[in-house]
Amino acid sequence: MLLAACATPQAAGPEARGGGAATVPGPALSPASGPPGLPRIVHAVTASNELIRLDAARPERLLERRSLSGLAPGETIVGIDYRVARGMLYALGSTGRLYVVDPRTARTRAVGEPALPAVALSGRVGFDFNPAVDRIRVVTDAGLNARLHPDTGALVDFDPARAGAQPDGPLAFDPRDRDAGAAPAVVAAAYTYNQQDERLTTNFAIDAARGLLLTQGTRENATTPVSPNTGVLLTVGPLGTGPLEDVSFDIADIDNEALASVRQQGRSVLMRIDLLNGKASPIGTIGDGSPVRGIAIEP
Repeated sequence: MLLAACATPQAAGPEARGGGAATVPGPALSPASGPPGLPRIVHAVTASNELIRLDAARPERLLERRSLSGLAPGETIVGIDYRVARGMLYALGSTGRLYVVDPRTARTRAVGEPALPAVALSGRVGFDFNPAVDRIRVVTDAGLNARLHPDTGALVDFDPARAGAQPDGPLAFDPRDRDAGAAPAVVAAAYTYNQQDERLTTNFAIDAARGLLLTQGTRENATTPVSPNTGVLLTVGPLGTGPLEDVSFDIADIDNEALASVRQQGRSVLMRIDLLNGKASPIGTIGDGSPVRGIAIEP
């Protein structure tokens, strides 16, 4: 299931390349309100390539811990998410290779060949499925903005008129945004899921340097839609955490409840994110607080 990608109404198919003038974000699509309700299961991958399973209501008590197997030599997983269309868990490796992961055994299976250069993934990475078009959004703190095809692992071409496959537009704050002109440090992405209209979704993102919740492109109800493929970032609001070492982010496909693994002061804490204003509310430390590279809410 945030990376961190379309915030515009669209039919199932490749995301629109189009731009259009950015607008100030409106209300989020049906975000969960109040404290977390029914227990939900979250999978996370650690910096040591372990797949862990936990109850979001009590993240300090791990339900399972398994070492990932089947990875290419030297590979480190940098993000995970569930593919809503098929209920399968995917992972992205540090070499740019895509994997399918069996959450019961932690066994991985490679999908195609690496589509992104390893150097592009050497920093912090956001990885999430767009449920409206069944494509993967990949973003990095260096400004990379790209899409991958989940069946082939190939890069989705932003500009077919140019030779080769092009990544999407680099991440940049909208000229009218409060942080216009500043270099973004987007490290996490996550998409909403519209139960009433599966063609609609909003791409949220988190800037770790500023501790901000953003949208990449406009929200799905924007009067003038802007595609996340353009890389345009709009500020929603502060998390209330200050700068962060790292963040992993996901949004539940059932009720759009947003959860994030936030690393600060040497420990990883599970937090709930309010998609209306960005406010983060701590739930508890994840296991022993070791570094987390990605989280995925079980569908």
